[in-house]
Amino acid sequence: MIENRTIYTILDEHGEQSTITLRKLVADVLQESQPDVHTWIQCKYNKVAQKKPWLNRRQKGNLVRALSEKEAEKLPRYKEMFNELFGF
Repeated sequence: MIENRTIYTILDEHGEQSTITLRKLVADVLQESQPDVHTWIQCKYNKVAQKKPWLNRRQKGNLVRALSEKEAEKLPRYKEMFNELFGF
């Protein structure tokens, strides 16, 4: 599960379809805490693209992944799933 990925489809700043991949653990936790993870990720991407238009696509995706990780790590379910996964 730690190495599995979940792919989310988004629209980039040019209106073209693209994808962002998150670790499955992060995606699962966000699915439980957000009403619509696709919309949440799209909003984060739009914000990054607006504030940092000079970044390339990969860098913007990396920032969205980092924001997703940070959001998931704040949630109690993340710690529970992490502990279950590693037997703590």
